[in-house]
Amino acid sequence: MFKYFEYRILHTMKIKEENITRLINAMFALMTTMKKGAEECCIHSSGKLNEKEFLIVNFVGKHQNVKMSDISEGISTPLSTLTSIIDKLVDKKYLSRYHSDEDRRVVKVALAKNGEEIYTTFISQKEDFAMKILSDYDDKSQEELISYIEKIPHSLNK
Repeated sequence: MFKYFEYRILHTMKIKEENITRLINAMFALMTTMKKGAEECCIHSSGKLNEKEFLIVNFVGKHQNVKMSDISEGISTPLSTLTSIIDKLVDKKYLSRYHSDEDRRVVKVALAKNGEEIYTTFISQKEDFAMKILSDYDDKSQEELISYIEKIPHSLNK
């Protein structure tokens, strides 16, 4: 029965062609701006991280002392591929790798000094980015904007 109502709702909704175009253009502009900001953050005094390396450093920074298998799952990268990237990041002193105290078979990863610097810079840039966006809106509009953005992943996963 639910499928029937879902079907009716989807097919009775009128979406203007111009709104489809506006949304696509707005999302593309937003993604481009965000990607540019992330790329600028990738640049570090000892070199430049590629996109995958940057993603890993930020995942480890967010989750701290994380298992290799969790990183693999979290960024959708096979463990075999991840291991070679982690090796490079450990060599460059962005990450440190160690065995878990609870189970020596489990390998964990943490931020090293260079990784902490990049992660801290990235967090600061994300906060600046959010403040720039939210500063154009009053409290009620901020809540609405955030609510709409939070719904986007749900809409895309239907």
